[in-house]
Amino acid sequence: MGLLRTLFALSVVLDHSPYNGGNVLVGGRLAVQLFYVISGFLISYILNANDTYRSTTRFYVNRMLRIYPTYLAVACIALVANLAANPAFMAVYDRIPPLADLCLMLANLFIFGQDWIMFAGIKNGLLTWTGTYMNSDVPLYDGLLVPQAWTLGVELSFYLIAPFILRSLRAVLCLLAASLALRVMLLALGVAQSDPWSYRFFPLELALFLGGALSHRLLLPFFERLSQRVRYLPELVTGLFVLYTLFHFSVALNHNVRDALALLVFTAFLPLMFIFQSRYRLDKKIGQLSYPIYICHAVVMLLVREMADLLGITDALAISSLNALFSIAAAWLLYQAIDRRIERLRQRVKTEAPDSSGAAADALRA
Repeated sequence: MGLLRTLFALSVVLDHSPYNGGNVLVGGRLAVQLFYVISGFLISYILNANDTYRSTTRFYVNRMLRIYPTYLAVACIALVANLAANPAFMAVYDRIPPLADLCLMLANLFIFGQDWIMFAGIKNGLLTWTGTYMNSDVPLYDGLLVPQAWTLGVELSFYLIAPFILRSLRAVLCLLAASLALRVMLLALGVAQSDPWSYRFFPLELALFLGGALSHRLLLPFFERLSQRVRYLPELVTGLFVLYTLFHFSVALNHNVRDALALLVFTAFLPLMFIFQSRYRLDKKIGQLSYPIYICHAVVMLLVREMADLLGITDALAISSLNALFSIAAAWLLYQAIDRRIERLRQRVKTEAPDSSGAAADALRA
């Protein structure tokens, strides 16, 4: 699962790069939705199989430590880079009303709301709900320091409700049915296939998180027993999905059908990829780069663009390759400087005695 997560992060990097129209690996949208499935699986696992997270406060603190330190570091770097090399960034704030300025600044700081900005815009000088970021006199998303972090807004919405729903199989099934029914309704209205509704609207994407949760609850026990009888089944399935990731765009199907099938198959066999990661420490180490790659790649691409302009590099493959290579390098630096150290703090939070969880949370807040 670790290698796959990193390949999915690189899919997003390359989707935002010029080579082959971004049609590399599994593409950006599918990669994001596969991350949602993985998140649902892992959060269900830690809430149901780990007594550490009987404390909801501890769960929230741990998730905050996982997301915010690296994000805030990248956001600060992005602010400096945009001020130095991207005049269009500050121009956004000059052209929008004060309320929109405030919303963007809060979203940049707290992440919450970045996904909802994709449904808003500026009309007649006012911030309003437009239904799509494309229907705006000023593109608000250009004011986001880490544009791809809107997906973290979706993730955080899931984290908020996860402790209250994932321990109940009935709640998971009911919310899954509601999310799917809403998608069907919006498909019938001709809305759900258009961006941003297609993969940025949390009530619809909730089905993917819950699909991952069901994969953990219903399929992991079965595959654990099966993998004891068929020793190398996790290796085989993981290897096949890595190959599929490399050749996804070679599958001659309608892109919506192809993506839906990929999501279904991945969700069904995700427990085997989880077992594979538990067997191989190297796979887990590779996966530790996925989040830093994802969160830093926009600022890396800004710097690569400046470098390419300076050196006269115009080849799409060369620029895309530099985006990927420098994103990996920057991710390794972020992991060494921040993630690895924060992980020690997260482990301390996880291992605090249950009766001291409140004190630990108070200490972290202080």
